[in-house]
Amino acid sequence: MKIVRVSLLVAGFLLLTLGRNFAFAQAVSVVKTTAGQAVLVSGSEKARSEAVFDALGEALSRYLYDDMAASHEYEQQINENILKKRKLYVKSYEIQSERTLGDLYQVELRVELQSDLLEQELRKIERRKRRQVEHLTLVVLPPAGLTENHSQIENGGGHALALEPTALRQGLQQELAVYGFSLEMVDTISPDLMTMFVQLLETSETESRQKPDAAWFQGLLPGDLIVALRSTEVSEERIVSLRKSFWRCQVELVFIDTKNSIITHLPTLTAKVINSDYVVGLEQLTENLTEQVQKTCLDRLLRDYIMPQEGDELVVLQCDGFRRPADFAVLKERLQSLRTVKEVSLMALAAGSLELGVRILTPAPLLIKWLNDFHSDDLPFTFKVYPLDETPEHYLVRVIYESTLDN
Repeated sequence: MKIVRVSLLVAGFLLLTLGRNFAFAQAVSVVKTTAGQAVLVSGSEKARSEAVFDALGEALSRYLYDDMAASHEYEQQINENILKKRKLYVKSYEIQSERTLGDLYQVELRVELQSDLLEQELRKIERRKRRQVEHLTLVVLPPAGLTENHSQIENGGGHALALEPTALRQGLQQELAVYGFSLEMVDTISPDLMTMFVQLLETSETESRQKPDAAWFQGLLPGDLIVALRSTEVSEERIVSLRKSFWRCQVELVFIDTKNSIITHLPTLTAKVINSDYVVGLEQLTENLTEQVQKTCLDRLLRDYIMPQEGDELVVLQCDGFRRPADFAVLKERLQSLRTVKEVSLMALAAGSLELGVRILTPAPLLIKWLNDFHSDDLPFTFKVYPLDETPEHYLVRVIYESTLDN
């Protein structure tokens, strides 16, 4: 019976390992629906080809400038290196519809872009000799028209808000540690500084009128880079026929790099939820929006500031004390979600002990610090990591459950 039980456990872990790795390896493309047009001069075939070429360029432009928040400062290099070579970055496309309108030939396409190649090329274009930032400051501004302190906003004040500043800071802080960043949050800012933030958020990158410069914020707040965000109030629309409500909220984001004198406007984030219960609906909206903010911030920080090592490094983690396979699966999934982790594999399995091989692109101490600081409100365990033997790449990870802590 023991042999059968262990075999089933091994099989379960292998399935989890293979399934998670497969899903992790597939996220390299993005799909866009876009339109293009061309003048009917030399026949419909040539016009169709030119309209398709136009639509592919529109799909790339929307993805680069809207989704990836590429700076218009690099517009010439983006045109030369990406848009003029657009077919290199298109995995596939399908014509959804086509028609003529007067002397115009119009098409609508479903385009699959190679997001991994686009990110690599954009990184090369935008890469300049930036000084590394390490200390980040989070500023959560009240919605437009509200001037209350953050403590008043967080505690209600008669306004339904989707973001909880403290929870957002804790989530970001834990994730940022593994990449070498520290984070603190400023709860109260002066009226003059508030005016500067509002002016910055309400002035787009492409507007010609004068907008705040990164130097304006130098020394006014701690840290090398200020992450400022402002959410709208939650809007609710009753759907009487379904006896449910539709909740919606948006977040504006801006990075103010005072060390390199760069201001980056990130894409506006939107969360939407339909639910019959007010409390559950707001909780879902908050969770959705918080995840989006964290992912967007991390994606951009890693794109602009993290320089991976030349080669990957193998760290072996011997995990002792997992009570359920599902708990181990959670750790493996969290490790795989880290952008600096290249691969996670199950190396050995014994009674009560698991050995994971983790290939990382940044120094091992950052990963160990992340494990020691690991905490999640929805998980009943934490970790304590010790060096194992005298091998610098081999660590013992003790799994500590809340019941164990209580005892």
